[in-house]
Amino acid sequence: MFFTTSRGNRIYFSVMGDASRPPLLLVHGSTLTGEADFITKSGTAARFAKDFRVIIPDCQGHGRSDSVWVGEGESRRLNYSFSDMARDLAELLVAQNASPAFVMGHSNGGNVVLYLVKEQAAHVRAAIPLAANAYICDHLRARVPHGMNPDRIEREDPAWRDEMIALHDAHQGEGHWRHLLRATITETITNPNWKREDLADVRTPCLVTQGQNDRANAPSHHAETLHEWLPNSQLWIPPGIGHSVHWEIPDEFERRAREFFSLSIRLPI
Repeated sequence: MFFTTSRGNRIYFSVMGDASRPPLLLVHGSTLTGEADFITKSGTAARFAKDFRVIIPDCQGHGRSDSVWVGEGESRRLNYSFSDMARDLAELLVAQNASPAFVMGHSNGGNVVLYLVKEQAAHVRAAIPLAANAYICDHLRARVPHGMNPDRIEREDPAWRDEMIALHDAHQGEGHWRHLLRATITETITNPNWKREDLADVRTPCLVTQGQNDRANAPSHHAETLHEWLPNSQLWIPPGIGHSVHWEIPDEFERRAREFFSLSIRLPI
């Protein structure tokens, strides 16, 4: 299904679960799609569809969702904005009569969730930012441009390249994966770059989640910082786990998420 935002771009999404159930929005990580992150790789959507109406979008420029381009000629580039993505998804929730919703987001999807609770709080009932960032640190500035460099991936990780081609180029056009990576790098080393006072007014309940061995976020203690800065938050750092907690320990992730959400509604746990 497609939804057209107030900016005119179409967002592709799918829905699982009974329409009478509480809504749950799942926001995928960078270079992925909603289906790849929460259906193919993790089964998260099916697990929660037993008790939620699960809404699984592709963020702008990913998968089947329209890209938004800015600039002209050689300066033309793919727009990749956490804030814009959060606004799109808030509008989607309203259009689906699903606001306010429970939300969870993975990696850069976790950053989109943070923008939802900061800028679109009326549309969020409770949130799980998973492997999200609080601020821009030297570790991210060094790691992201190297790890997501399309030329390096072409040489060293053709399997990842092929996955991105299958997920995005089939819908967006040949070579889109390169544009997507460059735009992802720019936003990820720029935003979010908050301070404590920027999040002081956030009242949405949040379960800040990060694997103990998350190579992207653990070295700079992003989860601990977010927990400290978000006034109504809990912190979960599962030991021995990396960047994708919902993939690596799906049973424990489901249990923890259900316990957290059950504080707001009565669900079987």
